[in-house]
Amino acid sequence: MLKFRVFLGLFMLAAGPAWAGLEICNNTGARHSVAVGYKDGDLWTSEGWWNLDPKKCATPLKADLRYRYYYFRAINTGRTFQDENYVFCTDSGEFTIEGDKDCADRGYRRSTFRRIDTGEDTKVFSFAFDDTVSVEKAAQAEPEAPPKAEPEIQAEAPPAPAPDPKPDSSAPGTWGEPYFSATAVFQDCLIETEVPFRTFHADGTKFFVYEDGRSSSYVFRFFESLWPGTPIKVEGDLEAIYDRTADVVLRSALPRTWTRWDTILDKLQGAWYSVSDPNSQFNIIGSELHNTYDGAYGRLEYLSLSS
Repeated sequence: MLKFRVFLGLFMLAAGPAWAGLEICNNTGARHSVAVGYKDGDLWTSEGWWNLDPKKCATPLKADLRYRYYYFRAINTGRTFQDENYVFCTDSGEFTIEGDKDCADRGYRRSTFRRIDTGEDTKVFSFAFDDTVSVEKAAQAEPEAPPKAEPEIQAEAPPAPAPDPKPDSSAPGTWGEPYFSATAVFQDCLIETEVPFRTFHADGTKFFVYEDGRSSSYVFRFFESLWPGTPIKVEGDLEAIYDRTADVVLRSALPRTWTRWDTILDKLQGAWYSVSDPNSQFNIIGSELHNTYDGAYGRLEYLSLSS
């Protein structure tokens, strides 16, 4: 059996001149996930994600810089990234993508980046982004009143001037078999698609919630405030079940009390490598484990912890 230990290299900042290439630092007051774009020979390439706490740095490119311009994207669910409309392909998990065209056709997201000017003939460059680049989102309008059958949500949500415009969607069984989970774990938000959706894991299955007008708008605003791996409880209708995934329409989503398993999952987040074979690595984001070997991506696994 392979033994794994945590890989801290992505998150350490070497002192003095030890680092080389392109360093990116987070000068905001919030944690951000950062991706970079650059030209590699004749190909435009994008890589991510590096998770940076406030005042922390990472070195995405460790070789001497060959070009003047590089590009980056920094995201935080509570902020808006002030991009400059330079387009690269990205993915929800760890990625290295060659080419900046036909992102959606290749199964990726089309994302906009901001330019970094390193100057003339620069081999090493440190860049810091701040609150002028990643701006806190403006206060949103009050959410719609939740259904009367959900007093727990109604107590937490601010008052709204009108009831939900689709009251029939609040009735259990409207869109499929009623579904409830008190052990769900939030995964991610994908908003740069034709129909934005949110995902969570429960009972060994990945659930998709589409922003198509059927699920409560309160649910989507709640999901936007979460990090991958946050424990939640959900209630709605199970619309379709596939091999390892399912589609669900949600009436409610709430935070739940952390368990010892949630705490362990939180400590597992990040990149790991095998002591006996460092080429064997994996990255845990939320409840998803992305395997790689010698830089080549392998299978994606869903991670569930229990006694």
